[in-house]
Amino acid sequence: MSVFPLHSGHELTGLASRLQQSTLKLVNLARTQGLQTALQHATNAIAWHVVPSRREFARNLVQESELARKFDQLHGVDTAGESPLTDVGVPPEKAARGNGLYRGIWPRLFHAALRESRLPLERFTFVDYGSGKGKALMLASAYAFRRIVGMEFAPGLHEVAVRNLRGYRSPQQRCFTMDAVCADALDWEPPAEPLLCFFFNPFDDPTMERVITRVARSWRHAPRDIYLLYVNVRDVREQARVFERHSALTLVGRSRHSLLTKVTAGS
Repeated sequence: MSVFPLHSGHELTGLASRLQQSTLKLVNLARTQGLQTALQHATNAIAWHVVPSRREFARNLVQESELARKFDQLHGVDTAGESPLTDVGVPPEKAARGNGLYRGIWPRLFHAALRESRLPLERFTFVDYGSGKGKALMLASAYAFRRIVGMEFAPGLHEVAVRNLRGYRSPQQRCFTMDAVCADALDWEPPAEPLLCFFFNPFDDPTMERVITRVARSWRHAPRDIYLLYVNVRDVREQARVFERHSALTLVGRSRHSLLTKVTAGS
C-alpha cells in the first residue's frame, strides 16, 4: 500500500499549473518589491497549509462568510466580506498597523469570549478598538452594557458602521446607546468610566503595545475597572505575548480564542 496519495492525470496537471502560477507570482514579487518581501509572502503561504490553527481557520472561513451574509440580510446591515484597509481610506504606510484587512468578528467567538469573561457586563461601557463596520457593536447590544462605543480609523469603514447602527434592530437587543467614532487609537482618549475594551486582532504588535499603554495611562488619571478582551479567530498565541508582558496588565483568563486582562497599574 503506497504511503503517497494517488492522483489522476487531471489532478496532477492542475497541481502543476497552480505551482507554476505561484512561482511566477513570487518571481514577480521579488522583482518589484524585493527578495525579502517575496520570502515573507512564501512563508505566509506555506503557513496556511502546515500550521493547524491556520488550516482550521481556512476551513471555517467559508461557513462563517455565509453566516455573515445571513446576519446582514436578517438585520438589514452591511458587515460581510473583506476589505483591504487601503480601499477604505487608510494610507498605505499606515495600513500595516491595522493588519492590512477588514474582516467582521464571528458571532460564536464573540459570545463565547463574553461568557468566558464572567464579568458583570451591566457595570461596563463596551469599547471596540478597530470597530470596522460595527459588527461587534451590534452583537454587544444583546448584553446590558451601560453603553457601547466603537472606534475606527478607516473613514470608509466608519461610514458604513454609522449607517449600520442607525438601521440595526434585533429582538435580542438590550443596550440601545451605541456610538461610532472615527479616530486613531493612538490619539483617542478612553471614556473615564468602567470599561471592557475589546480587541478583535486589530493592530500589529507595536501599535497594540502603544494602545495598551495609553489605556493604562487613562487608568492612572482616573482609576476604575478596565478590562481588555482580546479575540483571535485562529489562536491568541499570535499576540498574547504583547498583553502578558505588559507591566500594567494582570492576566485574568485565557482560552484558545480569547484573552482577558485587567489594568492594575498606570504607565
